[in-house]
Amino acid sequence: MNSIKVDTCKIAIIQGLIFFIVLFIPHGILAYDFSDWDHGASGYNDAIEEAKNEEKPLVLYFHTKWCKWSKKMNKNYLASYEVEDFLDNIPKVEIDPDKGSDEKALTKKYSVTGYPSFLIFVPSIDSNVQSIYPLRKGSDLTTDEFINAIKANLVRLYNNKGYSCYQKQQYEAAIKYYDMAINFDPEDAYAYYGKGIVHHTVAYKNQDEWLLEEAETNYLKALEIDPGHIGSKKELERLYKSMEKMGIR
Repeated sequence: MNSIKVDTCKIAIIQGLIFFIVLFIPHGILAYDFSDWDHGASGYNDAIEEAKNEEKPLVLYFHTKWCKWSKKMNKNYLASYEVEDFLDNIPKVEIDPDKGSDEKALTKKYSVTGYPSFLIFVPSIDSNVQSIYPLRKGSDLTTDEFINAIKANLVRLYNNKGYSCYQKQQYEAAIKYYDMAINFDPEDAYAYYGKGIVHHTVAYKNQDEWLLEEAETNYLKALEIDPGHIGSKKELERLYKSMEKMGIR
């Protein structure tokens, strides 16, 4: 009976200590551990290979332990559930230039001059990196605004690639890249408009009723998202005329 009481006391003490740590120790001390990130120069090599092979985006995050702004970035953004969830399937590397010469070389390679630096790009599409810095004097971005800024850059790159493929008559590839844009932002009207254009073009060439319906679905989705989307309105009118000529409307 006495041993049970002692064990109960030990459990209570441990629980009390955990409560004290969580409640009173500043969050800055409980540093973000980057547990699901690649690390340093060796991690960079693995991550960029994955990004290139799978045409994924790549995040490079340059930071230092001594920089108070890095600590704020880690705590307020990277450690948030929303940001972690959004970045979950994106290869990402944390790089501390103080860790070694290879890390310093990467800092120089990407022209990093201050910390923290959050860079994102799609290596298989465009080697130009975009810097997204949410810490603003007197008006820091919210986590949602930070995520939306990342989305906007990625969607623009995939949409541009989709349009480039369309111009080269690489229609299947164009659809793939528009779908990748939609994967990052299901509310991007332009990506649906782009898909509609591709389906419309191929359908007209092949007199394919099913593809005309696919084009219609995508134009209507673009207009559902953005009722004022001029391109989708014009193409939908052209589409209905094509359908009438084919006797399916």
